[in-house]
Amino acid sequence: MNTQLQNNAQQAVSRWLPYFKSPLVHGALIIILCLAAYSNTFHVPFQFDDPRSISEVPFVRDIHQFPNLITQQRAVGFLTFALDYWFHGTDVVGYHIVNLVIHILNAFLVYALVILSFRTPVLKESQLTKHAKPIALFSALLFAGHPIQTQAVTYIAQRFASLATFFFLLSLVAYVWSRIRDVTNPSNYRALIWYGVSLLSAVLAMKTKEIAFTLPVVIALYEFLFLEGAVKKRILLLLPLLLTMIIIPLTLLGTARPLGDMLGDIGEVTKLQTNVSRGEYLITEFTVIVTYLRLLFFPVNQNLDYDYPVFKSFFVPEVVFSFLLLLLILGIAIYLVYHDRRSPGAGRLTAFGIFWFFITLSVESSVIPIADVIFEHRLYLPSVGFFIAVTSALFWGGDWLRARWAKAEQAVVIALAAAAVLFASIAYARNIVWKSEESLWEDVIRKSPMKARGYNGLGLAYFNKGNYDKAIDAFGKAIALHPAYGVAFNNIGNSYFRVGHYNRAIEAQTEAIALEPNNAIFYDNRGLSYAGIGAYDRAIDDFSKAISLDPTYAKSYHNLGFAYHSKGMYGPAIEEYAKAIALDPGNAIFRSNRGSAYAANGEYERAIKDQTAAIALDPDLAAAYNGRGTAHGLQGRYDEAIADFTKAISLDPGNSLYYAGRGVAFLRASRRTEALADFEHACNMGNKTGCRGVMQLKDYKNQK
Repeated sequence: MNTQLQNNAQQAVSRWLPYFKSPLVHGALIIILCLAAYSNTFHVPFQFDDPRSISEVPFVRDIHQFPNLITQQRAVGFLTFALDYWFHGTDVVGYHIVNLVIHILNAFLVYALVILSFRTPVLKESQLTKHAKPIALFSALLFAGHPIQTQAVTYIAQRFASLATFFFLLSLVAYVWSRIRDVTNPSNYRALIWYGVSLLSAVLAMKTKEIAFTLPVVIALYEFLFLEGAVKKRILLLLPLLLTMIIIPLTLLGTARPLGDMLGDIGEVTKLQTNVSRGEYLITEFTVIVTYLRLLFFPVNQNLDYDYPVFKSFFVPEVVFSFLLLLLILGIAIYLVYHDRRSPGAGRLTAFGIFWFFITLSVESSVIPIADVIFEHRLYLPSVGFFIAVTSALFWGGDWLRARWAKAEQAVVIALAAAAVLFASIAYARNIVWKSEESLWEDVIRKSPMKARGYNGLGLAYFNKGNYDKAIDAFGKAIALHPAYGVAFNNIGNSYFRVGHYNRAIEAQTEAIALEPNNAIFYDNRGLSYAGIGAYDRAIDDFSKAISLDPTYAKSYHNLGFAYHSKGMYGPAIEEYAKAIALDPGNAIFRSNRGSAYAANGEYERAIKDQTAAIALDPDLAAAYNGRGTAHGLQGRYDEAIADFTKAISLDPGNSLYYAGRGVAFLRASRRTEALADFEHACNMGNKTGCRGVMQLKDYKNQK
C-alpha cells in the first residue's frame, strides 16, 4: 500500500513539475510574494520627507509646469509623482500601488537578467545552465521579498531608488538581449531596437537618481565577463552608453546644490549638519557596508535612522576588520574570474554579483560625504548583485556536494524557498512599523534613543496631527540632545505659533536663524510669527530676507503679500501675490488671497475671477467661496453672494465669518429674518460683526 502511495505521489510530482518550471508560474510566484509582503502598505501615510518630494513641489502639484523643469536632476522620478498627483492628489493608495508595481517589475527584470545570462556565450555551456530557471526564480524572489527593500518600496519618496533601479536593470537586460541577437549585424533591426531601448533606459536612469552613474560600468563589466566579439566592435557598442555618464555631472553643474546634498535623501525639514571629511566618510563606509551585508543575511533591528558612529581613524578594530572582510570578498570575486579564465562558467556569475554589489554601492558609500552615512534604501540596487551571487553560489555548491549527498540540490531549493517565505514575513512585519508617523518615529527612538532626529520626527508627527503640546515636548527633547539643531528650534517655534504663543515662537525661530543664518524657511516662519503679533514691518523684513535667500520659494512672496494686505497696502500685496502665483500657479490659496486683495482694492471683477480660479483648483476651499461671495455682495449680486456663503458654510460650518458674511448679504437683500438667524449664529461663535448685526436688526424691529 505504501509503495502504491509513493508511486502515485511520484507520478503526481512528475505530472505537475513541468508546470512549476514555467516562467509564467515563476512570474505568478513573484507577484504573490510581493503582494503578501506589501499587502499592509497601501494606506501608509506620507512619511519623513515625502511631502517635500511630492505635495510641496510646485511642478508636482501642477504637471503643466513640468516642461520648464525637465533639466533638473531626478526629473523622471518627479514626473511620476506629478502624474500620481494629477490622477489622485494626495491619496496615498495610488502612490503605493505605483511603488509596488515598480518593485514587481524590478523582480521580473532580475529574473530575466539571470535567464539571459545563461544564454550568453560564456554561460550557455556551463554546468549551472541546468539550474538557470531556479537560480533566476530564487534571485528574483529573495530580491522581491527581502525586508531590506521596505524602505525603498513603502517609503514613497524612495521611488527615486526603485525607479532608477528599474531603468538600470532594463538597460542592462535590453543590452544583453541585443547582443545575444547580434546587434553588430546592421540588418538585424530587432537587435538594434533593443540596443536603442538600452540606451534610452540609461538616459532615463541618469535622470532619475544619481546611483545610475555606475550603469555603464556594470554593462561594460558584463560585456567582458559574459560576451564575446572583436574588441573594437565591443568598445564602439559601449561608447554611447559610457557617454550617458556625463548627464549627471552636467545636470549638477546647473544646480546650486553640492553633490553630497543631491545624493542624500533627507529633506531640509529633518536634516542634521555634517562636517564629516572625505577620508572619515570612506573609512566609516567600510563598516557600513559590513552592516549592510549583515542586514542582507540577518535582517533584524532595521531602523529608518541609525545612530551610527563616524570613525576618525582607519586603525581601529571595527574599521580594520571591515576593510579586511570586504577585501576578502573582492578577492574571492577576482579569484573566481581568474579560475574561470580557461573554462568560463559557474563561478563567473557569482563574481559578477559581487562586483555589482560593490560598484553600485560606490556612489553613496565612497568618498562623497553625505549627511547620513547609512540608509537601508541605498541597498536596493546593490542587493540585486548580492542575491544573484548568493543564489548562484548555493546552486554551484549543491552541484559540488551532490557526489557526496544525493539530496544536496533539493536541500538548496528548500532552503531558498524557506528563506524567501521567511523574508517576506519579516517584510510584512516591518511594514507594520510604517503604518503611521508616530509608530515609525517611536520605533526610531527605541533603537536610536540618543539621536535627536528621532524626537524631531516624532514632534513633526504630533504637529501634523494638531497635537502641539506633545510636539513641543518632543522638539524640546531633540534640542536637549542636540543644542545646535536649528531645524528643531524652528519646529518648536512653529508649534508655539500654532498655539498662539507668538513671542515664544519668535524666540525659538530667532535661535534657529542664529544657527542657520542662510535658511530661507526659518526667516519665513519667523515672519509669520511677527505677523501674529501685528508687527507687520518686521514680518515684511523677514519675508524679504527669505526671498533674497531663495527667490524660488513661492510661500515667502505670498506671505509678504499677506503682510502688505494686512497693512492695507493692497497694491504691493497684489504684486507679491502675483509673484507667488507665477512660481506656483496651482496653489488655490495664493489665488484666493489675491482675489481678496483685489476686492479690498475695489477691483471686484478681478476678485471674482481669482476666486473662481481658486475654486477650480480646489473645489473644497471654503475661503474662496467666502471671498467670491464678498465680491458678489459688494457689487450688489446678493443671490450669488448668498449661494457662495452657503457653500462656504457647508464646507466649514465652524467659521463664524461665513455666517456673518451671509448675514450681511441677506440683510442687503432685505431678507431680515434669515439675516438675524445668521448674525445670531455668528455672534454666539464670538463674531463681532454678527453681534453688531443682531443689535442693528433688533433696533430696527423696536423702531418699527
